[in-house]
Amino acid sequence: MSDSELKPIMADTATPNTYVFSRKQWVYDPSVDAKRDLRLDFLRGLAIASMVINHLESRSYFNNITQGHIYASSAEGFVFLSGMVLGLVTRQRIQKIGLPEAMKKLLERAWTLYKTSFILMATLGLLSIFFPGWTRPAFEAAPGSWWQILLAAATLHLAPPVIDILQLYVLCLVASPGMFWLLRRGLWAPLLAISWSVWSLQQLHPYALSFHPLDRDHPYFSFASWQILYVHGLAAGYYRAQLQQLWARIPKLPLVTVLVTIVIAAMVAAQYDMQLGVWPANVSQRVQWLQWTDRSINGPIRLVTLLGLFPLLYMVVNTFWLPLNKALGKLLIPLGQNSLYVYVMHVPLTVLWFMIPGLTTGNALVTTLLQAIAIGFFWFLIKKKFLFNVVPR
Repeated sequence: MSDSELKPIMADTATPNTYVFSRKQWVYDPSVDAKRDLRLDFLRGLAIASMVINHLESRSYFNNITQGHIYASSAEGFVFLSGMVLGLVTRQRIQKIGLPEAMKKLLERAWTLYKTSFILMATLGLLSIFFPGWTRPAFEAAPGSWWQILLAAATLHLAPPVIDILQLYVLCLVASPGMFWLLRRGLWAPLLAISWSVWSLQQLHPYALSFHPLDRDHPYFSFASWQILYVHGLAAGYYRAQLQQLWARIPKLPLVTVLVTIVIAAMVAAQYDMQLGVWPANVSQRVQWLQWTDRSINGPIRLVTLLGLFPLLYMVVNTFWLPLNKALGKLLIPLGQNSLYVYVMHVPLTVLWFMIPGLTTGNALVTTLLQAIAIGFFWFLIKKKFLFNVVPR
């Protein structure tokens, strides 16, 4: 078969954006969609689906796959990919409308997310006063009086499970104009140096730069530690063309060997640590290990794991795009393109999930089926554009 026969061709009777591929043409073809990188949408869809499954806590087969097997989670991927997509899109926007107007749109986006965060947190917080136990997992009980809840929600001093990551995005977006100002002037090295310095301070003095939440001992998504994923994603998206050239020059076999080694090592360590709880056995070593793998401060072991996992997942999706897209693309790509919408819409469903007796500890087959139905339900809402003019996307 000739090289020309291996390229995707438009079928005579195909609908727009429908392509016929040779069986050997598995690698992603950027010409399929010139406006978006569907690989990133696919990975974002995978991340948001995994996040929804984890929040719909239960003894399910899905949860057995997504929890406790490696020092990484969908949240890290979601934050990194959000930064990357924003960096890619905003660079194009800056070139079209200029830096000031592009940054104005970013701050408008931050304001939208702030209002969304306030409404969700204030609503669930106030409901926890009048209906104790009905707002799990966000609030087991009322964290304070009505005025304390409203004030805390307005000043980012609430950190309830499920919705606390929205505050991280608000802070990241507010800080983004300064980041793009540096990137616009080619000062990526100072930006990364600042990011690593803030992260390092968080490791030495955990939560020193964080708001003290009303409802927890410390925030779970502290800006000082989680910004490092967002900043590196933002820079990678902004300089994507240059990084693609560098990526093409890297020998792939040694690279894959290193990445696979990191991922396998992390999985083996997590098996003995999180699954079996037998390693490290020494108390002092275990305390140190727990700090290195602490998700709330993105400990160094977690960063090393992500350094191996993220590029490896991207390579897998790129290399096996055709079969993966055929199997899961129609589901995951719309979820990824509307990930914020799915995130907001899953909050009331999660609260309802915890209100139904037996779901969190019920039959694994039943809860797995219900989680699959939930993912399909969000896909259906996207297709119908339900409340698209109300819920941020």
